[in-house]
This record gives sequence, structure tokens and C-alpha cells, in this order.
Amino acid sequence: MYKLLAIDLDMTLLDREKKISQKNKVAIKLAKQKGLHVVLCSGRILKGVMHFAKVLGLSDEVVVACNGAIVRDLKTNKDVYYIGLDNDSSIEIAKICKANNIYYHYYYKDIMITQRLDYSSRFYYEKNKELPDDEKIEIIVDDSLETIKSCENLITKFVIIDKDIEKVDYVRKQIQENVYNIETTKSDVNILEIMKKGVNKRNALECVCSYLKIDKKEVIAIGDNENDLEMIGFAGLGIAMENAIDSLKEIADYITDSYENDGVAKAIEKFVLGEMVNA
Repeated sequence: MYKLLAIDLDMTLLDREKKISQKNKVAIKLAKQKGLHVVLCSGRILKGVMHFAKVLGLSDEVVVACNGAIVRDLKTNKDVYYIGLDNDSSIEIAKICKANNIYYHYYYKDIMITQRLDYSSRFYYEKNKELPDDEKIEIIVDDSLETIKSCENLITKFVIIDKDIEKVDYVRKQIQENVYNIETTKSDVNILEIMKKGVNKRNALECVCSYLKIDKKEVIAIGDNENDLEMIGFAGLGIAMENAIDSLKEIADYITDSYENDGVAKAIEKFVLGEMVNA
């Protein structure tokens, strides 16, 4: 019997408009009613994950943010753990980005600090206009190394984005060869994410299981991209979206429908509810 459902957000639970379909909402609500913990596991900044937890009525659950750098108990509003990059690593990452003239932003606590307003920071800037004040993400435009130094090892994640995938891959190689004690992954083909070594969704989910006293065999995990690989491999039942990368599909126990066709709801129907969801 499964006791925990770990779900990625982008291109898994969220549709193309970055919203949750009614069918997915109903399926998650029914899974909760059956007694399962539903844990959102995302690369997004903590406030971004908390927003969707609120939408889904999961304010009594634990969430995983920043690809596993933060595990937050929403019921107590306290971190189960918080792991930041070493300041020296953060400074070297920024220097390499500057040398290659590539966009980056990083997360310091609940603040997004960005080199310039573009890509994800532009998205959140526009999204803030629709959100209540307590859900808005603070965005600071600042590319100085002094600001990074002042963050005192509390930067959870760097995000590097460019339309040129080869450029992103080149910068990834540069960072891997020149910066130590880091973990790199991708959340999309052109989005590189960097955390402290050992930080990933798998280790965060293991922490959640220990915290909630749940065996990994009782866990279902659903995802689509490189940053979900370890989590899918860890879970008792690892599920890949139809739109997932090939390497994730290869290790998954089951492949559900795509994020555009309520793949999460269909997986919940099959493995948790045993019946179709009416929405």
C-alpha cells in the first residue's frame, strides 16, 4: 500500500500555461482523502512551490524546493533542512557565467537575485502582478559578486538559461571542471541548475520519508526530466511522463500520459484510486 505521492511540477503536474488541470486537482484531493501524503518536489523557489501547495490544499504537507536544497514542513512553517552552496563555489559560478555572457539567477532564502530581468525572472516578475502580497516572490536585479559574498553560504541554487543549448552545455562543462563541491542537473534542455554536492530530489525525498516515517517502498514518484532521475530511481514506484526524457523512461516502472493529457491524474487513478476521476 502506498503512503506518499511525490510529484514534480513543471511539465509533470502543470500544463503548458503553468496551471493545474481540474482533473489533476480532483485526483490529488482524492489521494489525500485516501490517506496519502502528497509532496510537491520541484526545482522552483520555495514560495513558488508553496503557491501550488496552497492551490491544491496541501498546506499541512511537506514540500521539496530548489531541487532538494530545501525541505519545508508547511504545517509548522519550519525547514526540515536547508542546504546552501559554499560562497566560493557561488562566486566561481557567477564568474564563469559573466565570462560567457550567459543569463543566470540564484535563490537566497526566499529571494530571487538575477543578473537581469529575463527568462524565469521575467516570468516571476509578471506573475507577481497576479499574486497576493504574501505569495509574491521578491526579485532583485544585481550582478555584483559582493552581493553573493553577503549571502553567507545560503544560496540554494543557481539557474543558467540560454536559447542556445550548446552554449548552456559548454558552460556546464566549464563549471564542472572548475568548481568543486557542486551538483549540476537540467530541468529542461536549455536550463542548467547548480546546487551543493549531494543535493537532489532523491536525497530530499529520503529525508521526507525519514521525517514522516515512511518506507521508500511505499512511495510513488512522478517526474519528467533529468532533475527527477534520482527521485524516480529511489521510489518504490517510479513513474515517467509520456513527455519525459528517454533516460527517465528507461528507469521508470511505468510511463503515464503526458502533462498535457492529465498524466498525473491517470497515474493516481491506476495506482491509488483504482477508478476513473470525474472532473
